[in-house]
Amino acid sequence: MEHGVRLTLAYDGTNFAGFQRQAEGRTIQGVLEEALARIAQHPVVIRGASRTDAGVHAEGQVAAFTTTRELEPRRWVLAINRYLPDDVAVQAATSCATDYNPRYDALDKTYRYLFYFGLARHPLWAPRVWHLGREVARARRIETRTGVATSALDFEAMQRTAASMLGRHDFRAFRASDDVRERSERTLHSIELVRNFQSHPDLVALEVRGDAFMKNMVRVIAGTLVAVGRGRLTPDQVRALLQPGQIRNPYSETAPPQGLTLVRMTLGRKAAAQSSGALT
Repeated sequence: MEHGVRLTLAYDGTNFAGFQRQAEGRTIQGVLEEALARIAQHPVVIRGASRTDAGVHAEGQVAAFTTTRELEPRRWVLAINRYLPDDVAVQAATSCATDYNPRYDALDKTYRYLFYFGLARHPLWAPRVWHLGREVARARRIETRTGVATSALDFEAMQRTAASMLGRHDFRAFRASDDVRERSERTLHSIELVRNFQSHPDLVALEVRGDAFMKNMVRVIAGTLVAVGRGRLTPDQVRALLQPGQIRNPYSETAPPQGLTLVRMTLGRKAAAQSSGALT
């Protein structure tokens, strides 16, 4: 008899070529399916809710699979983590329908992008942030005795630009060049720049919640906001990019992947109706 299992995953994407299995390269799906096959004693195919790119992290990725092995949710968590490498772990498990696919049940997703504005590099934060401190301070010829260069950016302009992205817009100009899907309208439910993130004066977080995201979309938004903060783009120019049929502005840099984390997602009624137990 087949059973469905839904997992919540966390991982450090530094040494992964992304979530989705590839012909070459280490992937989240690959190591997870290998671990599951050892437990289930048959091949397992994972259905992920989000195909995070190479170098991108996750705190709340969701995936599901079908198996003939029956275990309590708690035992699935313990058993899978036993066979996973240290940079990926199952945080929770719950039962679900055998054909449940979280990709089609996600009502919204929240991503966080971290900017680091310290003048000196930080070895512990380097795999999690875009280090902009020395670069923007030097470009704006700003000297600081605090070792923090956040004053080098126009945050008021960045906030106004972020606010203009709220709601439903055509984000065609905010996606990877190889993302050729026909429909590019997306809805952002919230977007916020948080200074002094977690009480660190040199960290700024961009938190974005939306119904769906295209390839590199959050990273392009992050790079665009930095371009605004540095005076390379105006808020009006960015608003114009949200009109239908626009193409990328050359100053809309794609922020590097290590600053991005998939924080959480809201699942729909299918998940609520089909689950029968969970371990958190």
